[in-house]
Amino acid sequence: MFIDFHTHHDRQSPDLINLQTLDVTSQLKTENLPDLCSLGLHPWFIQDSSWQAAWSNLEALAELPQVVAIGECGLDRHIDVPLALQIEVFIKQIELAEKLRKPLVIHCVKAFAELIAIREKTKSRIPWIIHGFNKKEAVWQQLLNHNFYFSFGAAILSDRAPVVQAIATIADGRFLLETDDRIDITIEQIYDRAAQLRKVPVSTLQNQLLETYSKLTRN
Repeated sequence: MFIDFHTHHDRQSPDLINLQTLDVTSQLKTENLPDLCSLGLHPWFIQDSSWQAAWSNLEALAELPQVVAIGECGLDRHIDVPLALQIEVFIKQIELAEKLRKPLVIHCVKAFAELIAIREKTKSRIPWIIHGFNKKEAVWQQLLNHNFYFSFGAAILSDRAPVVQAIATIADGRFLLETDDRIDITIEQIYDRAAQLRKVPVSTLQNQLLETYSKLTRN
């Protein structure tokens, strides 16, 4: 069994757990959801005029059994949305994830200090999983020290990516794999590369990640 922990595409296969991520709007309905998904308010799409209606809808939809995680949500310093508003919406999603005991899927761009500070302030006990992680060793070691998890994607296909060392050495149980928004790669390619870097058979990696996924999502 392969697990695509974070994808924006509806891929169906009998040997694939496909966790599709949807950004919630006020119009999103239960019948629009895939069989398995993660729902959140992405910082890119937060608007003063509409986010509260979207938030109310997220509160309702997040309780559904097919919603196994909250997010992606988080912080991004590369966008025009004020950071204070991003933090406000992010903290509400942390509180929702805590209430439902569902893991948090995090988008973070140049705001890791703020992310760590919020984790410490909220004293959150649910798993926080940073998706698409591709930073240098000092960053991921610091995040590991604060009990973050990681989801690695297409970046590991490049020998020059800083995250290659992380995927090669990080402990079992601390990471998952993803394709994100890429349509030109498959999760099987990501697994093959990760297994090569970790020097284990793909079958071993599959078993390890299935155990990690079950632990983090309770599914």
